Amino acid sequence: MMNGRIKEPHSFVMILFVLALIAGSILADGYARKLRLSRVEPVVTDTLPRGMCANYVISPYDSLIKVYSDSVGLDWRLVAAVIYHESGFDNDVRSRRGATGLMQMMPSTAEWLGAGDISDPIEGVRIGTIYLKRIHNAYRNHTDDPVERMKFALAAYNAGVGRIQDCIKFAAIRGVDPSSWDNIVALIPEMNDDAILEIDTIKFGKFKGTETIAYVENVLSKYEQYKRRAAR
Repeated sequence: MMNGRIKEPHSFVMILFVLALIAGSILADGYARKLRLSRVEPVVTDTLPRGMCANYVISPYDSLIKVYSDSVGLDWRLVAAVIYHESGFDNDVRSRRGATGLMQMMPSTAEWLGAGDISDPIEGVRIGTIYLKRIHNAYRNHTDDPVERMKFALAAYNAGVGRIQDCIKFAAIRGVDPSSWDNIVALIPEMNDDAILEIDTIKFGKFKGTETIAYVENVLSKYEQYKRRAAR
C-alpha cells in the first residue's frame, strides 16, 4: 500500500495491453485490404539465399494464401502467382463468363466442390486451392515429372480439364509423347483446324489455345520471381 492506495493488479494491465494489440491488428488488417500489391525492404539473414526476404509481401492476402496452400500441399508462392494472373489480387473482378473472386472460379465448379460464397476471399482461396490441387493430382499418372505435372495442371485450370485431355488424346493420335507440355504446345495450332472436328475422340472441338500457352508461361515466370524473393 502506498499513499493509502492499492496498486492496480498486473492482470488488469495485461488485459489493456492485449486489447491494444487486438485493436492495432484490426487497423492493420483494414489497411492491408486497401493495398493491391505491397513490398517491404529485404531482411538480411544468414539462413535465406541472397535476394530472398523472410517478410516479403506479395499481396494483402498472403496469410490466407499460405494457410490454404499448406492445407493441400501446394507452394503458396505458386498459388499467389495463379491469383496474380487470375485477378491481380482484386477480389471484385468478374469475368465475362462469370468467373468470380481472387482465383476466378466458375460458380458451377465451386458449387460442385461444395463451396459457399466464393466472392468472399476466404472461401474463394480455400476452394480455389482445393480445385488446383485436385487438377494437379489428376496428372500424377500422366507424368512423373513434377514440373510437367504443374504445367498440365495450370493449363487445365485455365482452359478446363476436358480441353487439355483433348490435346493429350490428339498427341497420342499423332504418335507424339503426350507427357511433355512442350509437345502439346507444338501440336495446339493443329487443334484449331477444321479437321479436328472429324476426330471422334476429340470431345470439345476446335481449340485455339494461345491464351492457355501464355497463361502457363506467365504463371510459371511469376512463380519463379516469387520464389527468388519470398521465403516458403
